[in-house]
Amino acid sequence: MSTSTSTQTNKSILFISATGGIALATLRRCLASSNPSNQPNQTLNHPSLTITVLARSPSRLQSLLTPTELSSPSLRIIQGNAHSSSDLVPLLTHLSDPTTLVDIVITSIGGKPDLKKLGIDDPHVCETGARALLSALDQVRRASLHVPNPASVCGNSSSSREVEAKRKHKPYIITLSAAGASTVHRDYPLPLYPLYALLLRNPLKDKRAMENVFVESDEKRWTVVRPSMLTEGPEIGLEKVRIGVEDLQRKKLEGGKVVGYTISREDTGVWIFERLVVGHDGEKYLGKALTVTY
Repeated sequence: MSTSTSTQTNKSILFISATGGIALATLRRCLASSNPSNQPNQTLNHPSLTITVLARSPSRLQSLLTPTELSSPSLRIIQGNAHSSSDLVPLLTHLSDPTTLVDIVITSIGGKPDLKKLGIDDPHVCETGARALLSALDQVRRASLHVPNPASVCGNSSSSREVEAKRKHKPYIITLSAAGASTVHRDYPLPLYPLYALLLRNPLKDKRAMENVFVESDEKRWTVVRPSMLTEGPEIGLEKVRIGVEDLQRKKLEGGKVVGYTISREDTGVWIFERLVVGHDGEKYLGKALTVTY
C-alpha cells in the first residue's frame, strides 16, 4: 500500500515563546503529532514535526509540559530573548539542513499586565518582537548569499537550482494578536466596548503596530490570529469555532462579519494546529487576520 505524501513530509517549526495558553496548546498538539503511536488514527496522516521553542525562561515551560512531552526527540528548548535578532538567527534554519529556513514560525509574545498604566509592562513588546523576527530572517538570507554552493562548484545544475530555491524559501509566520485590533470593524459585542476601549486600549495599540510591521514588510507568508476574550475552558471542538477573515493588505472584510464574546485558549491552539500547522488552510489565509471565536 502506498504511503501518502503528508506522512513523508517533515516540517520544522519555531515557537517564539510557548508558555502562554494558546501557543502551549498548539505546542502540545505538535508534540503529540510527532508521537503518532499514542494518537488516534487520523493523526497518522500528519507530517513529521521538528520543534524548537525559544523561551525566556525554559524552566517555566518545562514545568508546564509532561515528562513524556519533555522527552520527545522532536523537541528542543533554547533560552533566549525574542527581542534579540541574534538569538533568533540560529533557530531559523532546519537542524538537519542549515541551508533551509524553518517551515513555520509561531510567535506569541506578550507583556505582563500593568494595572497602574492600564496596559502592559512593555507597551511595544509585540511590535519589537515582530521587527526582531524580520531582522533575523533578513540576516539569515543575507548570510546564505555568502555560503559557497558546492553544487555549482561540481557543475551539478540540478542541485544548484535546489539550493537556490532553499535560499529563497520563506517560512509561514503565524502571529497571535487579539480581537479588537481591527481598524476596519468591531469583532467583539458592544457590551464589551468599555473593556476594549479603556483597559485594553494600550495592548491593542501594540497589537496593531505588530500587525502593521508584517503588512509593510517583504514577507507575504503570514497569518494574524485574533482570538476573542480568552478563557481557561476545555476543548469543546472545532465545529464550535467561528472564523472571521480580514484582508490586511486591502483593509477589507472577506465574507460575513463575525462577532463573539469568548473562546478558550485550548480551542484556539487546537484550531491553529489543525488548520494552519498541519492543515491546508494556511495558503488561503496568507496576508489575512482571522477573528477566532465561539
